[in-house]
Amino acid sequence: MEYPFIFGTAGHIDHGKTALVRAMTGVDCDRLEEEKRRGITIELGFAPLNLTNGKTVSIVDVPGHERFIRQMAAGAAGMDAAMLVIAANEGVMPQTREHLDILNILGVRFGLVALTKKDFVDDETLELAKAEAAELIQGTCLEGAEIIPVSSVTGEGVPRIVEEIEKIIDKIPSRKSFGAFFLPIDRVFSKKGFGSVVTGTSYQGRIAEGDEVEVMPAGVPGRVRSLQTHDMKISSAPAGQRVAINLSGLSHEQLERGDAVCAKGAFIATDCINAWLEILPSALEGVSHWQRVRFHAGTVDVVARLSLLKMSDTGKKSVIPSGTGGPVQILPESKITVVAGQRFVIRFYSPLLTIGGGRIMLPNAEAAKGKADRTVKARIVGDLAGSFGPVSLLAAIVRDRGVMNAAGLFELSQMDKSAFEQYLGMLSDAPETYGLLKFGSPQNFISAEAFDTVTRSALRILRDFHAKYPELSGLDVEKLYASMDSIHGAGWIKGGDFRDLAGIMAAKNIIAPVTLQGKTGYKAAEYNHAPEGKLLDLAERITKEAAAAGFNLTKVSELEEKLGTSASDMKRAAAFLREKEDLRILEGGFLFPRGTRDRLLEVLASMQSDITVASLRDSIGVSRKYTLPMLEFFDAQGLTRREGDRRILVK
Repeated sequence: MEYPFIFGTAGHIDHGKTALVRAMTGVDCDRLEEEKRRGITIELGFAPLNLTNGKTVSIVDVPGHERFIRQMAAGAAGMDAAMLVIAANEGVMPQTREHLDILNILGVRFGLVALTKKDFVDDETLELAKAEAAELIQGTCLEGAEIIPVSSVTGEGVPRIVEEIEKIIDKIPSRKSFGAFFLPIDRVFSKKGFGSVVTGTSYQGRIAEGDEVEVMPAGVPGRVRSLQTHDMKISSAPAGQRVAINLSGLSHEQLERGDAVCAKGAFIATDCINAWLEILPSALEGVSHWQRVRFHAGTVDVVARLSLLKMSDTGKKSVIPSGTGGPVQILPESKITVVAGQRFVIRFYSPLLTIGGGRIMLPNAEAAKGKADRTVKARIVGDLAGSFGPVSLLAAIVRDRGVMNAAGLFELSQMDKSAFEQYLGMLSDAPETYGLLKFGSPQNFISAEAFDTVTRSALRILRDFHAKYPELSGLDVEKLYASMDSIHGAGWIKGGDFRDLAGIMAAKNIIAPVTLQGKTGYKAAEYNHAPEGKLLDLAERITKEAAAAGFNLTKVSELEEKLGTSASDMKRAAAFLREKEDLRILEGGFLFPRGTRDRLLEVLASMQSDITVASLRDSIGVSRKYTLPMLEFFDAQGLTRREGDRRILVK
């Protein structure tokens, strides 16, 4: 019974990892000719271990040489538990410590210590080796683990190790996976009659025969022709399963270690990752802002820059010292594909020594811009690191981007549709819990930080408007949106959704609604509209003059001269009257006051269906230059409807 569980080896070169796996499984994991010739493990090896309870689990054998740490990190990335191998005749060595550090970094929490080459030492030396191993694992992920002496030659201790592995498996819950299928590729080959085959450990999700997939980061499409685990054909594979995938639709030349087989459309290649980084207490030094490092995640091995999100108050480069941690952005020098929640290792670019590692929070982040943005992103990473889960992940994506709709959120979620809808519903039920506001239709989210930025921008625009146009009571919501759009970039949010967002601002008493010519507008909540007396006097004179002109409409320019006022004052007074709907300015600059509009509607009603420019001209006794712009105004207002040369009064 194949069981989705990966038990890995770790330890110094020539301490007997491969020999012990062979003694446990009967499989020699050194399959390469070079490995057999040199007597050392170079590549990852895999073998099935049959347990007494009927389950079969996967053993991953890793290289122990310091030159092959990247292979070790790739193998350790998929482990559920580990067996630290220490030769009793040599004791703890440099790669023993480094491998144990990597197990700690990658979040391995269960395992055992195999004290190999028992047959090489006497009892006293064996006891000393056990004491050294016990001291080594104190304060690590293997603290309290069983230390089992074993001989791969005689077989002594091997059954006890298998028994301990069974106990460990019973302790560990099955993997909780809410993401779409993701498998980091650790081996690529072509098999005659089958084509391209890749192998790896399924990190999350489930894959089945016939599934459409993409090989990332290149986004090459393919289809699953067949699946195997340990040379046994299977129809599907869950998270935590060791699996070989026969892919159709692409050649093995298009594939390499570091790529990933992914559910179609669920993943995006990235060059900016938000993460929580921990520096090992044993590291020779910490890391500084913009330091170049080697980044290992799954089977990915790339050069990257570290951008520290917590900068010093002096503006100088920050440092994360040894034995501490902090939020960072990881900027790979080439695009990669990784998963939210995935563990990673970083090593010095030169010399190649392990510094630390951590957990990826947001795989597809936006690069921080300025100190304030760094502070916000640092808070997001810290919050997510403290309570990582599917709903908090969706909330963190929104907070990182500021504003998102449901479709955009799904693209970045790395979830399948059903899981996404489930967790989106949970987020929608309590957005405030996660520092978000929900608005618009069907579902848009804005972070509290972004909402604060938007409200400050809206208030600044409205206050500037009030200062420039004190005669007006507020700004039309569409014009407010247009001004906001120019600040935040085109398309940052749709106009209809902005209306809902403005309504939230009004509900929070940040801005206040006003009615402008029958439309909704807004003013700053604290603004008191009180036009000056001079303006009110001018507006009254304009109203009287325009009304006295009747259907022989007067022009703005004519009133400026007649009333002895400036063009700017005239414009302000006309705008004030227009907002109150007491005045309209027609094509050609004609003033069309409310009383005149009402009288003209009565005339049109009496004319019934015989409304033309000529008939109206005759009815009211004015020239065409007045009747045409008045009728066109009514057309635009929807009060009349033009049919050929005639108008119909809309009741």
